[in-house]
Amino acid sequence: PYGAAAKKRLETDRAVIAAALGCKPDELYFTSCGTESDNWAIRLAAHQNRRVGKHIITTAVEHSAVLEPCRQLEQEGYAVTYLAPDRQGNITAQQVADALREDTALVSVMLVNNETGCVFPVGEIARLLRERGSRALLHTDAVQAFLKLPFRADTLGADLISVSAHKLGAPKGIGGLYLGER
Repeated sequence: PYGAAAKKRLETDRAVIAAALGCKPDELYFTSCGTESDNWAIRLAAHQNRRVGKHIITTAVEHSAVLEPCRQLEQEGYAVTYLAPDRQGNITAQQVADALREDTALVSVMLVNNETGCVFPVGEIARLLRERGSRALLHTDAVQAFLKLPFRADTLGADLISVSAHKLGAPKGIGGLYLGER
């Protein structure tokens, strides 16, 4: 009975968070934190698209939870393009377009910068990737944005979305990763 009650509670909680994120419950995976979500997303996307190529696009101002796995992948033979923000701290979809290659396997751009508060154009980047017919997966670290900035997984266009509970006043040690169809 205790196991059944715990399973029911987990399914209920997953449904609540999935509804808030705008995805199906079976597309949401709980993790130990936002860092694990980011790490898992980067590694998963690199593995999933290993036949597409070994090029990654990210920004120079990502959280270390994204930058560190990218640096590790560089040591494993991946090429990583680090986009620099402009003087106001912004990254543009055009920068991604200029860096995009046929062998780009992953684009990882945070939704809101954790230091400057700049909102990055993830939806626009998703449209760009679709228009270009790119097979690159799109990841966004939405830890700073979740339930603070209006967005939905089912309309944003990102294939992987990392979230965390501690930015919302919940205890540390609770994260989530949305995995889209691709």
